[in-house]
Amino acid sequence: MALSDGTASRDQVQEAQRRAQARRTSLERAAVVEAARASEVRLWDDGAQATWHYVVLDDAEVRIECCVARCGCVHIPAEIEGKPVVALAAEACARLPGVEKIVCPDSLMSVGLCAFRDNRALRSVVLPAELASFDSDWFRGSPAVTHLVLPGRLARLDARIFDLPQLSVLVVGAETAEVEPGAFAKSALTAIEVDAANPFLTTDGIALYRREGGVLLALAVPVEEYAIHPGCTAVAEKGLSTCARVRRIEVPEGLKELGSFALARTGIRSFEAPASLKRIGEKAFFNCADLEEVRLREGLVSVGANAFTGTRLCELRLPASVEELGNPLAAKTGLTFAGPDATCTLAAGSRHLILDAAGGLYRVLDQGVCLVRMMDPEARSYEVRPDTVAVGDEAFANHACIADVVLPEGVEELGRAAFKACRHLVRVNIPSSMRRIGDEAFLDTNLTSMRIPAALEHLGHNALVTQGAHHGDGEPSLVDVRVDAGNVRFYTAPGLLLERKDEGHARVVLCMGGVDVVRIPAEVDEIAPYALNDVRGIRELYLSDRITKVGMRGLGIDGLAELIHVDLERPIEGHTSFDLRFPVTDRGAQQMMLALSVPDRVDVAALFEHYDNAIINASSFDPRHERGLDPYEQLVRLVARLQDPVFMTAVNRSMSEKVLREGVADFCVAAARHDDRRVVDALLDLGFLNADNLNAVIDRVGALKDAAMTAYLLEAKRVRFQCAALDFEL
Repeated sequence: MALSDGTASRDQVQEAQRRAQARRTSLERAAVVEAARASEVRLWDDGAQATWHYVVLDDAEVRIECCVARCGCVHIPAEIEGKPVVALAAEACARLPGVEKIVCPDSLMSVGLCAFRDNRALRSVVLPAELASFDSDWFRGSPAVTHLVLPGRLARLDARIFDLPQLSVLVVGAETAEVEPGAFAKSALTAIEVDAANPFLTTDGIALYRREGGVLLALAVPVEEYAIHPGCTAVAEKGLSTCARVRRIEVPEGLKELGSFALARTGIRSFEAPASLKRIGEKAFFNCADLEEVRLREGLVSVGANAFTGTRLCELRLPASVEELGNPLAAKTGLTFAGPDATCTLAAGSRHLILDAAGGLYRVLDQGVCLVRMMDPEARSYEVRPDTVAVGDEAFANHACIADVVLPEGVEELGRAAFKACRHLVRVNIPSSMRRIGDEAFLDTNLTSMRIPAALEHLGHNALVTQGAHHGDGEPSLVDVRVDAGNVRFYTAPGLLLERKDEGHARVVLCMGGVDVVRIPAEVDEIAPYALNDVRGIRELYLSDRITKVGMRGLGIDGLAELIHVDLERPIEGHTSFDLRFPVTDRGAQQMMLALSVPDRVDVAALFEHYDNAIINASSFDPRHERGLDPYEQLVRLVARLQDPVFMTAVNRSMSEKVLREGVADFCVAAARHDDRRVVDALLDLGFLNADNLNAVIDRVGALKDAAMTAYLLEAKRVRFQCAALDFEL
């Protein structure tokens, strides 16, 4: 690859290893310096420039704590007391109002936070040759720095250098080998230099190049015109990007590659590719708003996605040698890809690609062709070529207009995300030859029907999850799925598409709706993600605790089902199944949704816990509406749960008992109005109605003038609590 380092000699490898080890040693020494034991602060006057406050570290080295300068140029001493100066403390050279230049000795291994802070007159700084790090915070509040010599052992240049807003001259150290892509995006340099001892980088005073291999790494000095060196073989990622001043670039013969974003957001108006150019990377000319003309030559092999997006191109002629085209190729331009007057075309004679008159891009295979991509962004319907054997990954993905696609017989594979996020897609015929449909093939479409041919043996993850099923913002559109006779993998049950698995198990792929009773077959142990999400109109849902895997929102039906029936693989406390009828309240709907949507399996305990939550909290979420649970219904449900408290948590049991205990009089009044003596007996049996509160309850019920229920309570008082006194008031 043109952007690689090339084949390094043994000596080069050993030299690189030596320098890397030296950088590691420098960083390790800096850490040791920071941890060293310091003496008391001492003073030393250098007799000319400054007074230095310092400490001695482990009786061997010196750290400068503070400087009091007396002239415009400060040379930090290399040694004091015969000991090397190896560190600057935090703010050691800060707030020196008259200082314009600071020169650091090469002995410095560590520079503290904000070491050169608030030096308003500071214009030039020379950092040490042995230092391996750089931090723009060292110069916080020093906005006038224009000349900077970087640390000698700094391995990589990045954008933090240009946190110095006035920087105009930059000197790169001897050990710097890498340039972060886009590091010079904010550059306002007028000159750049590289230490003569640097074996990795070189410069012409305007751009940085890799010394071996001739790769242009960065245009460091903004200019209007630039001629890339004749020996250059590649422009690295973001090598010339964001330099809006550039209007013209001369590209030498021999250049083989333009990396990603290589000329993005520049001001160039035209580009003529050399015959040597093989690759144009992703977004290479992205948002070059003035680019009007591009001439490509035979020999070009690949063009990355969005290579010409956001340009002013009105015509693009691709040579027959092209083997790879990204997509979109040129969004937000005036280019057209379909019809006799198409302005983006592929030259005839290609042995690799075909761009048909309707904008379909195909790859030539030994056995036919593969639809790679629909290039025309305006296409609403499309008929795939009759010799097509496959539709590639993301062939139509995110297409804004496509609604109807015809696949011919002979197509055997539909690639990953082939139609993903095609929001207008409603029809795709599936031919009898189809064997595989990839992951997310129709995700977030509005497909309405699907044929599963006998030959289909693989349906990918989330392949049939339409927009409504995925996002829950509308009813799922896919309501008609037919499985051809003879398919051994897929089958249907009322309202369901299922897939056979190993060892007699099955998976629910999706619910098509249209039925109000959904019965999950006994062999099912898995519900696919979004299989029932937002399906509406389900009154009854029949499940089994044999379903041990439920994908995200797999059971997230819309609305409140009247019945959830769960069959048990093994009896629990005498039960072989459970029927749960969540209350018809907003809390009931929410708790049912949580019980079905959150667990990753059919969790009977979770169902009961959420059911209990729904009946304990009787009020509505909205206090302005009376949509809460009726007291009598709450009473009946709570009593039933306490009589058979299977899967009842300790917390919910305690809360249920508290509700009944504190509201027993009101609940008895509600029972009296429904003439329900069995629930009164249950309250007596459970101890909520007792000798301590029975008289008060009789008074409340008596106030209703309900003689029958009052007499019943009086009889209960006599029988249960042996109290025969007459109630004269009654």
